[in-house]
Amino acid sequence: MEGPYRDLGAGFARLSGVEGFRRSPGRLRSVEDALYELLRNSRDAGARNVYVASSLSARRYRQLTVIDNGCGIPETHKHLVFEPGVTTRHLNPVPEAPTQNFSQTQDSPHGAGLSLYYVKNAALSAEVLSGSSPTSIKVVFDTRFLPEKHLQSNARPSKTNLPATLTRFLAEATPNPPRLFHASPSRVLSSLIQHRIIHSNEQSQGIDGEARHVWEAALGLGLEVSLRTVHRVLTGRISVADEVGVSTAYGGGRGGAGRSETSAGREDAQGPILSLGAEDLDEIRAVLVRAAGASFLELADLGAEARPGEVILRAHVYEREDEYE
Repeated sequence: MEGPYRDLGAGFARLSGVEGFRRSPGRLRSVEDALYELLRNSRDAGARNVYVASSLSARRYRQLTVIDNGCGIPETHKHLVFEPGVTTRHLNPVPEAPTQNFSQTQDSPHGAGLSLYYVKNAALSAEVLSGSSPTSIKVVFDTRFLPEKHLQSNARPSKTNLPATLTRFLAEATPNPPRLFHASPSRVLSSLIQHRIIHSNEQSQGIDGEARHVWEAALGLGLEVSLRTVHRVLTGRISVADEVGVSTAYGGGRGGAGRSETSAGREDAQGPILSLGAEDLDEIRAVLVRAAGASFLELADLGAEARPGEVILRAHVYEREDEYE
């Protein structure tokens, strides 16, 4: 009688029958769901740093390149990881009956790697470009078939809602979540050089030789940048990717209180309560739009809260996403 898994070597196995079905993730309904599963795959591989490069072309094709310093994938298994039931956690205990209904935004109990099969099925293409030092997986989605959640709403003008998925993952990935970095391919490349993941060639002839060496390394990891962009990275004209923080969307921590100690301590403050009308908010918004634009940023939303003696403004500012390199 066939057992619950078949050993594929190098710590990998293929789950079969009921066990494979029980550990499989739910259906992916959006690009954000796919990104969440890719992040979990990096975390389950022991990654401490994860870099996510995203780009959009023709306002339709979303490319994600996830680079991490996890335990890696053997060259012989680079194609196997996208097959059904393949995992590295076949011997790890998994609850028979979860105590709650797991969704894509919760830490459901399937084994490491199982979701890659579903990610590939939902994508136009998916491939492991580098198995280790670092590991790099590049996926391209057609958003007409696997939509992005923000594209279904006109409430937010940003082209991407992916940073919110990264923030949510940090808040829910316990314990010891990895550090996450997200930006365009050029800024991720800048971070990889700063963190000494991509090294310049000391034997290269001048800046052109060094740029070509870095360019080839970037393409090998799935960062589709031009040689001219690499020159700009090496000369410091492209900034590094920002590290994603939980407080970005959860108001200051995992507890979700959404209130700082400073504001909490002012609940008993005395003073008049000022009211802001629509015209006042429009004027404030115009000022913030100009300020954000000066730093090549855009304003997504603006909210105001009146308290005794103070008015609290909350604005969401995001970086414009490069559609093309």
